[in-house]
Amino acid sequence: MLSASKTDNGFKMEVEEIIDECKTFYFAGKETTANLLTWATLMLALNKEWQYKARDEVHQVCGKHKHPSADNLSSLKIVNMVLKETLRLYPPAVFVTRTATGDVKLGKLDIPAGTQVNVPIIDIHHDIDIWGVSAEEFDPSRFADGKSYHLGAYFPFGIGPAICVGQNLAMVEAKLVLAMVLQRFAINVSPSYVHAPMHVMTLQPQYGAQVLVRKI
Repeated sequence: MLSASKTDNGFKMEVEEIIDECKTFYFAGKETTANLLTWATLMLALNKEWQYKARDEVHQVCGKHKHPSADNLSSLKIVNMVLKETLRLYPPAVFVTRTATGDVKLGKLDIPAGTQVNVPIIDIHHDIDIWGVSAEEFDPSRFADGKSYHLGAYFPFGIGPAICVGQNLAMVEAKLVLAMVLQRFAINVSPSYVHAPMHVMTLQPQYGAQVLVRKI
């Protein structure tokens, strides 16, 4: 970015602009993945059967002491399912915004050019018509191999030409971290935990995520 803005006399970008861009990188690339890992940890603490399944898979694929690697990350199917289901229930971004560049008909709606459309990711991810009566429940088996949903039913990283450029990196990071945690620790929900998802730029636990961690 700095190279692109470089001129013979310095940079086109002011220092404040550079700082703002760095903040954006941090917010979009780090806080979102941290939120995903927070919710995934809580979901596994609350749903022990999936914690056991995911840990067994990690031990089978990676062993009890060897770090997950590029060679075996793709074999962690259950861990991947857990992360995908977490993103369905608690997507870091709860909506995406698009502006119509021309007049368009969307179903029964006539949308004039220039209209700003907010697409509610979290509402669609919880829609009973799409996900069934168990839409509010944590069930990673929804994302087992062979199961698929309409493209517009699940889009935690956005959708279309402006889809998140870092989605593959985010999933690799999250899978790696979660696998290493499961490999070494058992997780239980603390009695002090209060379930209260709150939207503050991203979807966060309002009172924190208190868990009890025991080394295996």
